[in-house]
Amino acid sequence: MLESDFLQGRPLGRKHFPMLCAELTSLPDGGIVLLDFASVRVVTGSWINEAIVPLMGWLADQRNDLFAVFMNLDEDCVDELRLISEWTHTCFLLAKGSKLPTKAALAGELDPGQRDTLLAVVANAGVTGAELERLLPDAGVKATAWNNRLKDLFQKRLLRREKHGREQRYWPIVREVVLNG
Repeated sequence: MLESDFLQGRPLGRKHFPMLCAELTSLPDGGIVLLDFASVRVVTGSWINEAIVPLMGWLADQRNDLFAVFMNLDEDCVDELRLISEWTHTCFLLAKGSKLPTKAALAGELDPGQRDTLLAVVANAGVTGAELERLLPDAGVKATAWNNRLKDLFQKRLLRREKHGREQRYWPIVREVVLNG
């Protein structure tokens, strides 16, 4: 999609952001986008801040409703992504391979409640907040709090959701998420 193996600098990031959006516009709602960085040699924090951070917001817009998995980043690029994640409080799913992964590492921080909720959904895909309250009574969390956490993780693009009657059911993007991985 982007014809460069050096993704660096704010100006280039600003130029690439609308190009990425245009490329993804035709995807169906709820789709998972694999952004492959296998051929990229350098990614800087300034580029990520201008291209990828706004892209995550664009993906979360209800008109787009897409989810990203960042594929095949080398360790230096992952370090840059983690740094920007800390500064912007944005989370990213990272994986290796050429097709939709079953396992991804989380880059970014979640509060303890969000972490527990993400792990609960990974373990119980297609779950509602009320079901989490029943499944995990020892957590001492009411359905309303579970629903708030689920919605936050959905906005962070870490969970997908579908409306079923009056309820929202949540699914993980991948089957396994490695925290702090």
